[in-house]
Amino acid sequence: MKNFKIDNAVVNRARSFNFYLTLILISLFFLGCSESSDPVDPVYIDGYDSETEYKLNLRVHIMTDITMSHTSGVSMGSWVTTDDVNQTIIPEVNAIYKQAKIQWLVESIVEEDVVKHGTYEESIAFIASTERDSNGNSDPARLPHLYNLMQPEHRSTSSELGTNLYHIYLFPFIGNTSQGNAMSGFGYHSVVGTWTNKHNRGGDPEKTLLIEDHVNFDRGSLSRTIAHEIGHVLQLRHNQCDFDCLMGGDSDGYYMTADQVKTARLEALRRL
Repeated sequence: MKNFKIDNAVVNRARSFNFYLTLILISLFFLGCSESSDPVDPVYIDGYDSETEYKLNLRVHIMTDITMSHTSGVSMGSWVTTDDVNQTIIPEVNAIYKQAKIQWLVESIVEEDVVKHGTYEESIAFIASTERDSNGNSDPARLPHLYNLMQPEHRSTSSELGTNLYHIYLFPFIGNTSQGNAMSGFGYHSVVGTWTNKHNRGGDPEKTLLIEDHVNFDRGSLSRTIAHEIGHVLQLRHNQCDFDCLMGGDSDGYYMTADQVKTARLEALRRL
């Protein structure tokens, strides 16, 4: 019998092709799962009231062992600390959600090394290069790349999805002029960037502000972005108020309307 020598380069190219094919199929399936996707209408639940404070569990993932390079030459690494989360970010998120009588409790903070699969470098380069289209929509093709960088053991299991466990992943960067995405098609494993160039319209990325004055709104903050994205998880849509809106796609602020408060509380109660 003739012996055949395996060409490792050919094998690696085949693996790379299969990985990208999988990402493309996932992207096509979840094409509609963008930042502006519309959640379902709220369902009224027996036992709902407007006064009880709902306590919701939030798992914060600080993505480590990752450096992303922007085309401008800026090198973006992980910089947010567990103290930043506990002492600054969560108190600010809770100050925002006090208007809805919702309190976020830190279930855990996971300092999580990203998954470095065979096409890791290509994935992070792709994420860092994505841009919005002519309609202002972010590229949904980056979402499966981000999801595949998450350690599976720290994500919600299928039985935990839709329960009282919410996720925020702090990546260095998630795309040009983008600060967050609720990842509705990926179990709402929501992502935010700790570097952004949204405020300078696609210029050099800069570290986000952890918090910002509520009255003199300038560029938004990491805490507000987190509050905004978990608002989508609580089934809130963009542009449901006219000014100073937490959920504004076209306006900035911290305000939630009475209808938004009810929607968020109903979804929170459903998951308790």
